[in-house]
Amino acid sequence: MLLAACILGPSLSIFPPGVPAQPDGGLPGSFSRQGAGARALGLAGAFAGIADDASAIYWNPAGLSMLTKPELTINHITLFGGTSNDFIGYGMPLKSFGAIGAGYTSQGSGNFQKREAPYDAPTAFSITNTMFQLGWALTIPAIQTRSIPGRISVGFGVKNIVQRIDTVSGSGSGADAGLLYRNGKGFSLGLVVRNIMKPSVTLVSKAVTFPRVIDVSPAYALPVGKDFKTLLAARSNYYASRFHPGIGSEFRYLEKFAIRAGLEAKGLSLGAGAQFTNYQFDYAVLMHEIEASHMISFSLKFGMTGPERAEQIRRGMKRLDQEEARSLARSYYLEGLNSAKEGNLAAAIGNLEKSDLLDPSNKQVEGKLEELKAEAARQFSSQISESSVILARQQYQQGNILISLEYWKAALQVDPANEEARQAIETIKSRLGTQEQEMLARAQKEILDVQVSQFLARAQSFREQGLLAEAVAEAKKALAADGANERTKTLLAELDQATREKVEQLSAQAALEDEKKDFKASVAAYQAILQMAPAAPGISEKLKAARSAVHIKIKPELKKEAERLYYVAVDQYLKKQYQESSRTLSRIFELDPGNEGALKLKAKMEAALK
Repeated sequence: MLLAACILGPSLSIFPPGVPAQPDGGLPGSFSRQGAGARALGLAGAFAGIADDASAIYWNPAGLSMLTKPELTINHITLFGGTSNDFIGYGMPLKSFGAIGAGYTSQGSGNFQKREAPYDAPTAFSITNTMFQLGWALTIPAIQTRSIPGRISVGFGVKNIVQRIDTVSGSGSGADAGLLYRNGKGFSLGLVVRNIMKPSVTLVSKAVTFPRVIDVSPAYALPVGKDFKTLLAARSNYYASRFHPGIGSEFRYLEKFAIRAGLEAKGLSLGAGAQFTNYQFDYAVLMHEIEASHMISFSLKFGMTGPERAEQIRRGMKRLDQEEARSLARSYYLEGLNSAKEGNLAAAIGNLEKSDLLDPSNKQVEGKLEELKAEAARQFSSQISESSVILARQQYQQGNILISLEYWKAALQVDPANEEARQAIETIKSRLGTQEQEMLARAQKEILDVQVSQFLARAQSFREQGLLAEAVAEAKKALAADGANERTKTLLAELDQATREKVEQLSAQAALEDEKKDFKASVAAYQAILQMAPAAPGISEKLKAARSAVHIKIKPELKKEAERLYYVAVDQYLKKQYQESSRTLSRIFELDPGNEGALKLKAKMEAALK
C-alpha cells in the first residue's frame, strides 16, 4: 500500500466532507493552537496576560506562579465535522520554589476516507493528535523602581507531541517560554514564545516542523462599584508571517458569576461562568461561519488559602450548628498549623485553643495543642535561662558577684542541666568569705520566709472559703520553696485530712443520687470530688457513667438548645466577655450537665479569670 501517495494524493482530504480548509488549518500543529479552558476561549484566547488558573501550562507557563492552591481543570471542545478537542491541566504552587504544572491535549477526527488505488472502494480512518506538557514558574523578587513597580514571573515548559494518521505515527518534542508582569493595580502583560524549541514530527518520510508563535497579551482589570469588576484583554499571536489578533472582555459579579465576549478572525465568541468556593464551571461558544463550536470546562481547587481561612473565621461565630462549628474548627486548626510552621507559637496555640473549643471531642486538636504548649514552655524556659546567663556574666565582669550568683541560680533553676551555671555558682561561693556567706544565707532566708508566708496566707484564705483544691496548691508552693518549714507541713496534713473527709461526704452523696437516678446531682458531686482530688480512684469512671445517663435522659430539643448556647458561650469567651459567658454556661449546665464542651470551656474560663 502506497500510504505516502494516499496522504498526498488528490483522493484524500484532511477535512471532513463539505468543510473547506481555513487559513490556520493547513499549518503544522494547528490542533495545538485550539486553546484550553472555556474562560480563555470566551475571551477569544486573549489569556496569556491573565493565565491565573491551571490552563496556564497551555497559555503562559509563567502564569503557574499565580496559583495559590493545587488546581485541576478539564476542558472539552466540540468542533464541526466530528472533531473534538480535550484538555486536562493540573497546577500546584510550591511556595518558595515557584509552581509546577502539567497538561494533556488530545484532538481526534474521524470520517476520513482512503483508497489504495483510484477505483478501489474507500475505507475509513481517523487522525489523532496529542500533546503532553510540563512546566515550572517562579516569581522574581519584587522590582521596585520609579518607572517599573510590580511583580514579574517567568516560566518554562517542555512538551511532547504525537500525531497519528491511520496506522502511521510520529512524535517530536519542543519547549515554550513565558513572562508575566503585574503592576498590582489591575494591569498585567504576558509575553509568550511557544515552540521556542520547535517540535518536528516525521510521518512516513517528510518532517513537519511546527511554527514558532509569539504572543504579546495585555490585560486590565477594573473594579466597577462594590460588587462588579470588568476585565479587558487582547492578544497578538504572530506566526506564519502574519498576526492573528484577538480581543476579549469579562464582566464579573461578586467574584462568583461572569459573562464574557471575544472577537477574532474565526468569529465572535461568547461565554459565561460560575464559581462556588473551590468549584468553577465555564461555557463558551464560537460563532464560526461554518458551524458553532461549543466549549465547556470544569475546574477544581484543593484546600483553603490563609486569606480564605481568615475570612471564614471572621464570618464564623454568628450562627453555628455542630457541622458548621466543626468546619470552622478545622479552619482554626489549619491556620494554627501554618502559624506553627512559621515559628509563631503564640498565634498557633491561640488558633488551636479556639479549634479545641469549637470541636471539643477532637482528640487530634487536643494532642497537637498540648504538643505546642510543651514546645512553647521549652522555648520560654530556654529564653529565660539564656537571659539569666547573659546577666550573670555581665554582673560577674562588673564585680557584682552576689548579684551574679543570684542570676546563675535562676539559670540553674530553669535549666538544671546547665553545667556552666553549676560551675559558676561553685566558683563564686569559693570566693566568698565566711562573713559574706553568712550574710548571704541570712538574706536568702529572709526572702524565703516572706515567700512562704505569702503562700501560706493565700492557702489559709482559700481554706476558709472552702476551696480546698486551691488551698492545697498554694501550700505545695510553700513546700517547694522551703521543704523544711514545719508550718507548711502541718497545714498540708490538715488540708489532706479535710479533703479526704469532703471526698467521702461527696462520694456518699453521689452514690445516693445514683440510686435515686438523679444523675444531674451525682454529676455535680463527682465533678466537685475531682476538682478537689483529681486522682481520686474510680471517680472519673463514675462521672463518665453519670454523664452518659444524663445525656440519654435529656430531650432532643434541650440538647439542641444546649448546643446552640454552647457556641454563644464560646463566642462570648473569645471576645473576653467572661461574665456573659459564665451566665450562658450556667444555663447550659441546667439543660445538659454533662456537656463536654461546656465543661472544657468552664475550665479555660476559670484559668483566664485567675
